[in-house]
Amino acid sequence: MKKLVIGIAIIIILSPIFLMYNHKQQPTEDDVFKYTKNWSARTEEVYLLRKIDGEWFTIFRDANSIKIARLEQNWLGYWMIKNNDGSKTTLSSIAYPTLPENELNWSAGSRGKTSHYFGQITNPDIKKIEVETYRDSFEDALIINTEYGEFFLSRADGELVMPVNIRGLTETGKLIYSSVKPIKEGMK
Repeated sequence: MKKLVIGIAIIIILSPIFLMYNHKQQPTEDDVFKYTKNWSARTEEVYLLRKIDGEWFTIFRDANSIKIARLEQNWLGYWMIKNNDGSKTTLSSIAYPTLPENELNWSAGSRGKTSHYFGQITNPDIKKIEVETYRDSFEDALIINTEYGEFFLSRADGELVMPVNIRGLTETGKLIYSSVKPIKEGMK
């Protein structure tokens, strides 16, 4: 009986220490690999783990796509992929490999009450991305540089604006890419 009481006392003392230790840990590439190990397409590379606006994000690749996901700790302190509405899913994904003739490889989608615009910049002349988050309202996207390429992310409250309009500009502000093609004069 004495051993049982001592064992319970040790567990009660060590549990908070374990939880505090786990909750202080930052996510690692290994966390992403562990979390996605049972997915149908296995993760092959983790491109990024970064805290952006107070939240942790990861960009990772499988054989067919590059994905961006939000990371969140569970009550034990283990990192898991969760989007803003609590679903255990990625925020967005783009096709892999990227075709060299494409200037941008991008996708957009809504999760709950938040829209996400994500892509890879393949034209080195593109230095700024603008995303139309509301009708005729463009927001600068965050450019994310990794050793695997340049990516962009933009988040907006509300539903996805259709058609999605993403613009790529040079350093001087010259428009060199638009996902919405302008209507030519006389063809209205």
